[in-house]
Amino acid sequence: MLETMVKKWWLVSLRGLIALVLGIIMLVINPMVAAALLVLFIGIYALVDGIIALVVGIINKPPRGSRAWLIAEGVIGILVGAAILASPLFAGIFLIYLIAIWALLTGILELVFSIAEWKYVPGAWMILIGGIISVILGGLIFANIVAGTVLLVIIIAIYLVIFGLLFLLLGFMLKGVDVEKLTKVDIEIS
Repeated sequence: MLETMVKKWWLVSLRGLIALVLGIIMLVINPMVAAALLVLFIGIYALVDGIIALVVGIINKPPRGSRAWLIAEGVIGILVGAAILASPLFAGIFLIYLIAIWALLTGILELVFSIAEWKYVPGAWMILIGGIISVILGGLIFANIVAGTVLLVIIIAIYLVIFGLLFLLLGFMLKGVDVEKLTKVDIEIS
């Protein structure tokens, strides 16, 4: 898995860049406009993020079965994104619940993945932090269902900025890893 992540470092960075850009846009535009566009932003982000995670999980050929976590995360993101984009009006009613469930499940999967791959993935602590933030976001949304729309937009925007920065940095960190040394380490560990 690590070899694939290193070779496809740009996918990790792209995932982070998309989250970062969406978060910044949501922070700088009028909060009410941002709230109106929230359905679209989250649907697109969840779909694209899910596709990228699924692609990385599928093309990964790890010595261990750890790619299942990325594949599961990708499928969840694709399903949530497709559901939001298929029926924005219906999704608007359940958007808060969908975001909370998505954030919780994604966070749990990122936590499990980062802990399982701690020794093998440089910067696994960034994935761990991203997972913790995702779980916290999901919990905050469930705890504040009736909170103002503006607060929800700000929480999600800040989450996207932090998550985006972490994955953007992780991608560039992976870019500098020597693949040949990794192959030797994997052989020695196995």
